[in-house]
Amino acid sequence: MTSKAFLLFVFTFIVSSAIAQNCGQASFGNPAYVPINDLRTGTWNGFIGGLYPNGSNYIPETHKKAGLQMANQIQPLDGTGFPDLINGKIVFISIGMSNTSMAFSTFIPMGNADINKNPKVKLVDCAEGGMSSDIISIVNVKSYRHYWDTTVVKRLTAAGVTDMQVQAIWYKEAYPVGNLSLSPQTYSDSLTIQSKRIMNIIKSKFPNAKICYIASRIYAGYATSTLNPEPYSYWQGWGMKWMIEDQITNDPMLKYSGTKSNSPWLCWGTYNWTNGTIASSDGLTWECPADFNTDGTHPSLTGRQKVAARLLNFLSSDSTACWYRVGGCSSILSSNGNIVTEPVCKIYPNPTNGQLLFSEVLYDFEVYNVFGQIAVSRIKSANSISTQNLSDGIYYIRTQKSTMKFIVTH
Repeated sequence: MTSKAFLLFVFTFIVSSAIAQNCGQASFGNPAYVPINDLRTGTWNGFIGGLYPNGSNYIPETHKKAGLQMANQIQPLDGTGFPDLINGKIVFISIGMSNTSMAFSTFIPMGNADINKNPKVKLVDCAEGGMSSDIISIVNVKSYRHYWDTTVVKRLTAAGVTDMQVQAIWYKEAYPVGNLSLSPQTYSDSLTIQSKRIMNIIKSKFPNAKICYIASRIYAGYATSTLNPEPYSYWQGWGMKWMIEDQITNDPMLKYSGTKSNSPWLCWGTYNWTNGTIASSDGLTWECPADFNTDGTHPSLTGRQKVAARLLNFLSSDSTACWYRVGGCSSILSSNGNIVTEPVCKIYPNPTNGQLLFSEVLYDFEVYNVFGQIAVSRIKSANSISTQNLSDGIYYIRTQKSTMKFIVTH
């Protein structure tokens, strides 16, 4: 190739890359769509928000107890599925399509470098590009066996583990909407049904699967194809919300315990959607072009790192992911199977004009003012918070088990 031809090629590539993304759509909807976790008891198209029932972002107590019991059963297994505390492995895999694989393959080196990760945990990316929910949920679809019996099996084998050692899954799926003829709710309903089938397949392929963490799509307002643009990416989260709620309300298709269980236990792992550059309550944004490849749908390395970091943060702090961390789940449940009571925490100095300290680490909490408004967004874990940005007044720290009052006086 001549230097002139090469420069023309580079120029063409730069131009095509620049116009491939729809960076002008930095948010979607009028009024703008709101992340499900930020909706809480608010509604969208008549549906109540919150990641869990009744507008809550917290797992219902009964379902959480069941999840902790499942987590407590996760232990190192040998290749045939028998406990082996010395040489056994806890295999944690991804299931899904290209976006899933991109994020999980980015997460793997981050997870393996994490000093808090249980050394018995083996991370394996089993997601594959093009393997959408309509393909991997129906046995007579051409690529079904390619995915489950070739791709997944080969990747487990290459990692030196077996299907009998798989006990935890990170699941993120969608399916292409083609000519955009589906209504968003029809899309979500269909995705829910397909995902339920996939949960049944997971349990049949991996008999020791205990827990599946559900993930949402990322923002797709910058997309330039009909693959899975907005509002379908947003509605994917609703489909996942409804599947989890169906298990909570005892859907027989999602039975996770007992001799006839046909699904792993389900809960949200990472909710990754926010409306473009409009920050969610935890500060997440999706920027164009930085966070995306040229199609505006698949994440760039920067975008993948955002999702991977959220997954790492979740696994590092969530109580149902105790199996992932050094020390395991031994302290999560008491001898009678109940959830260990959150330790009594003292907060000081109170009143405070600077740093508010905790006598115990608090997990998964928010700070509210006297009007019930969120003053400090959800924090996964901390032993203190800064009150420098809070106005003088009374505030409440609310965990899943307790509420503590403190006063700010500058």
